Amino acid sequence: MTTYLITGTNRGIGLEYCQQLQQKGETVIAVCRQPSEELKNLGVQIESGIDVASDESVAELAKRLRGTTIDVLINNAGIIETNSLENLEFESLERQFQVNAVALLRVTKALLPMIPRGGKIIISSNDSSPR
Repeated sequence: MTTYLITGTNRGIGLEYCQQLQQKGETVIAVCRQPSEELKNLGVQIESGIDVASDESVAELAKRLRGTTIDVLINNAGIIETNSLENLEFESLERQFQVNAVALLRVTKALLPMIPRGGKIIISSNDSSPR
């Protein structure tokens, strides 16, 4: 059995990863800020209260998971906010960069000691329109 850790699992692609892998009998660790009812009903291990854009939060996740082997890390957490050149919001761009680029490196670095040689690190991006 393979252990998967997936970020951004409360809905969308992350939730679907959890559903598909759980149905295959894999071990799933679902990481999110706030779990949805759909995620709670899957019966996977949920690590909630984690903000991937926060050093302290990611360090807390690594502490919680100490001693766990992660065979596949799927960095899925992300945000998308609408910007245009006419209405460019630099704070929005910085927030998106922090979550969509820097955070995946933060999570990977913190969890790297738990990923064995031959383990996989996957970066999943979502280009859907904002909610």
